[in-house]
Amino acid sequence: MILTCQSCKIADLRTSAINDTTPDREQKAIDLLDKAIKNQNLDILVNSEIYSYKITDNWKGLSAILNPFPKDNELMEMRFKPKSFDSQFFYVNAKDHITYGVQSFKYYKIDETGNVKFKDKKSMSFSLPAIQYLFELPIRIKEAPILKYAGSEEMEGITYDLVFATWESLEPNKEFDQYLLYISQKTGVVTFASYTVRDAYLPSPKNVYGSIRYEDMRENSDGIKYPTVIYIQINKLKSKNTWTRKMTLQDLTLNGFEASLLYPNKKLKFLGDSKN
Repeated sequence: MILTCQSCKIADLRTSAINDTTPDREQKAIDLLDKAIKNQNLDILVNSEIYSYKITDNWKGLSAILNPFPKDNELMEMRFKPKSFDSQFFYVNAKDHITYGVQSFKYYKIDETGNVKFKDKKSMSFSLPAIQYLFELPIRIKEAPILKYAGSEEMEGITYDLVFATWESLEPNKEFDQYLLYISQKTGVVTFASYTVRDAYLPSPKNVYGSIRYEDMRENSDGIKYPTVIYIQINKLKSKNTWTRKMTLQDLTLNGFEASLLYPNKKLKFLGDSKN
């Protein structure tokens, strides 16, 4: 049972099964994450220099006004450096080849002539790294200072082990997010997750959080199992038909472009997995 409630000041994803007397990095939680990473071969992903995939990003109904990207539901190619906040994308079928990217949380745009312009655009500086973080989630939270086994839960006829992750304090705090991963006892992969958004670029109630469904897993040529459909939902997990945002992925490819393309500003400090 997630403890979040409408009267809470900020969203709290702790479950009643979390034991606060065990070590901050509880071994059962670490083992479950390691198992999921192994079963999905995410170590292959994170050990690659760069990776890419094609994606359509569909925002439903009125939520489309929140879409930070220039177009909705158009095929994009997204490019990333694993465990970093360096990424970019372009629209595959666009007549004008414009590239949009984020380097160390700095947004930039490259026009068809190759001219690079960095500018302040918080919606993009937040949203593009967020897509990457959620795609790499088991890897990204593996080293979190607080990892707790959060019990088990049955959903849609399948039992899941839950892993809770956060930073600084087990209790909710205003600076660091919380994550709750659902690892299938049947397949050993991460199927669902819930997450808080402490530093959203748009004002929103602090007790609102997000949930994600990783659906239709596929194995690429390198053996990496990845979701080909990702549903984003508001607050608790719901059926796959109740979504705010639907991302459809294909063609996960490792080392398919020049890594230097992600670094148009050679003077910017490389942050890696750090936010500062």
